[in-house]
Amino acid sequence: MEKILIIDDVLDLLETLSLALEQEGYEVRTAETGGEAMACIRTDTPDLILLDVMLEDISGIDLAARLKGNPETAHIPIIMLTARDTEADIIVGLKMGADDYITKPFSTAVLLARIETILRRAKLTSGGMREILSAGDVKVHLNKRSVRAGGKEIDLTEGEYNILVALMEAGGAVLSREDLKECLGERAKGEKERIVDVHIAAARKKLGEHKDIIKTVHGRGYRIVF
Repeated sequence: MEKILIIDDVLDLLETLSLALEQEGYEVRTAETGGEAMACIRTDTPDLILLDVMLEDISGIDLAARLKGNPETAHIPIIMLTARDTEADIIVGLKMGADDYITKPFSTAVLLARIETILRRAKLTSGGMREILSAGDVKVHLNKRSVRAGGKEIDLTEGEYNILVALMEAGGAVLSREDLKECLGERAKGEKERIVDVHIAAARKKLGEHKDIIKTVHGRGYRIVF
């Protein structure tokens, strides 16, 4: 049972998120301030943190930087929750070490999907476990966030990279356009699912002769061919 710490000073949101996560089988703890959160983390390290940007005693961005700067807590994935959705705010949050960024109001279903994806990725890279995903001659180095095809470095955008990783982690299972759109984060909010096709086409072009590892399953979505 994965443990999730929710850090937010809005009690209604804490209760709503706690209930939704507990129904999905997660063990949930909550904190209303940065100080309370640090005490919780020292007592029982969570597997993932949901962190609001605006707290009473400390900025969520500053708290994220503190956690990511400490070797004992740097491995904990952080999803930032905030009503501020400007590009600058998002960039700052990600640069401080956040693994994802969701703006309020948000769909609980979308949040749960993001949590599942990030926890799955964390399991693959933690404790000396899988750090490289492979399909044919294409290798993804998760710890470096780099992609090599036939030994050559491939420069993928963040969206293209996230889609490729999701397909590889699916182990050959078909992922729908809706599933893959979640990999694009807030930038794809309001976009049609065809935006996934655009990213897939761009990734295939960059993969060149190795593009056939991404297979279209008509009427269903995409999968990786290993």
